[in-house]
Amino acid sequence: MFRYLAAKFIKDYEYVDRPDVRLAYGRLASAVAVAANGLLFLAKVLVGLTAGSVAVVADGVNNLSDAASNVVSLLGFRLAARPADADHPYGHGRYEYLAGLTVSVLILAAGVELGRSGVARLLHPQEPAFSWLMAAVLAGSMAVKLWMMTFQRGAGRRIGSDTLQATAADSRNDVIATAVVLAGMAAGRLTGRDLDGWLGLAVAVFVLWSGFRLTREMMDSLLGKMPDPEVVESIRRRILDCPGVLGTHDLMVHDYGPGRRFASAHVEMAAEADPAVWHQALETLARQFLEEDGLHILFQYDPISQADTAENRLRDHLAGRLGVVDRRSAVHDVSLERDGDRTQVRFDWYIPPEVDIPEGELRRMAEGVVRELYPGAACHITLDRGYMAPQKG
Repeated sequence: MFRYLAAKFIKDYEYVDRPDVRLAYGRLASAVAVAANGLLFLAKVLVGLTAGSVAVVADGVNNLSDAASNVVSLLGFRLAARPADADHPYGHGRYEYLAGLTVSVLILAAGVELGRSGVARLLHPQEPAFSWLMAAVLAGSMAVKLWMMTFQRGAGRRIGSDTLQATAADSRNDVIATAVVLAGMAAGRLTGRDLDGWLGLAVAVFVLWSGFRLTREMMDSLLGKMPDPEVVESIRRRILDCPGVLGTHDLMVHDYGPGRRFASAHVEMAAEADPAVWHQALETLARQFLEEDGLHILFQYDPISQADTAENRLRDHLAGRLGVVDRRSAVHDVSLERDGDRTQVRFDWYIPPEVDIPEGELRRMAEGVVRELYPGAACHITLDRGYMAPQKG
């Protein structure tokens, strides 16, 4: 159904990297969700008020908040599609993350309201409410929400949208919440006990948990979480496959919203060759990344001597001795300066973030390794913890 609707209502629906196509997907998913949630809200509130069920009314109000969330999602897509301008040179893609965060907050608000209603029902219990019409409305609601979850998840995966994934998770929560309410109604009819309040509280706890989880995920995107390891590996392999590249390090990927990624990397190439040749090779590679992946990438050319020099011997020594800390650790940008009896050593040492060793201890360890070859040398060490480890071709 998702593919059918996309093909029917979205022009050039296969080109999901285009901003206009991405916006069209967001519009379609949001419009379908607003219409469905609006109808569910009216049906549940009318039936719930007639039967006197706070749980059913609360479930209907939750659908109304879902419709508001879908409107926020649509607004986020529209704002994110705006082109870059003088004040926002990297575009407006993070509006989509802000929309996802707003949806998460609305989910939290719905959870709080469900909890409040549940407590009120516990303090003022009533005779259990049940009708076959109410059961039919709730069962139909579950079917609609299951379809919406599938639709939103498919659209979210198709265009890589965290916002649509959040709305899909919200639809899943609604299915669970409605199933709990329906089960409670059946149990109340069989036992004669008012379980409405307890069921409202159970649903509220689940919705709040989901809201907190989604809020954390959206905050991670806004603050700048680690890029997908598969994306990093793909970029790294493309760089290393470029003729003449000896190694790469300090690869940084910046996310300014879905489809708006920027990156930078240091690329090691033989110092003996013509720098103009390497510059042209890296310019060509950067252009390929932009045309094929939509990735803006900036390279810094690092000349590496292939001769048997003191610096190269020191680098090999450091790499071998410091590798005991972690097999993924690596050394780069090694320089050796001598002025009479004075020796200065500078280098960067990549340490994986998972290595739980104080920086002071790491520096003392590195200085000790340097002084195995150059006693009394002054060491200037930069510890890299947030960038990709240096890699050799």
